[in-house]
Amino acid sequence: MQMNFIDALDHVAIAADDTQSLVKWYERMLGLVVAAQTEPQNPSGQRTYLVGPPGEEGVTRGMMLEIMPRNEHVRRPRDSHDPGISHVAWRVDDFDAAYAHLSANGVGFVGAVVQAVGGGRLISFVDCEGNLMQIVERSRG
Repeated sequence: MQMNFIDALDHVAIAADDTQSLVKWYERMLGLVVAAQTEPQNPSGQRTYLVGPPGEEGVTRGMMLEIMPRNEHVRRPRDSHDPGISHVAWRVDDFDAAYAHLSANGVGFVGAVVQAVGGGRLISFVDCEGNLMQIVERSRG
């Protein structure tokens, strides 16, 4: 049997210290919007959110983040090449405009603009809770 995929990843989940603050950061920095949310959950009293780029009917299918309350374990420091998911890369149409927007809003960039594997360019940055993200512009062809 072969699986048939659509053209987008549905979501990546981030366990957050403060789900509402992290959602507000993504709204401000990346222009994401809330597609869905739960009622407050025990024991944290925080909500879980699905956020993604705005589309014609709210949020586009795929390309979303699930922002959920973290458990009681302490976050361990990690480097980008430690085992596990390293980062989330957001594809943008206009790299220069996206870079300028993030710069103007004081995003903490990690390194410099580099060539992306497979073509294009990218830069890494961290969100307000230290999760590694990237913006990437692919070569058009």
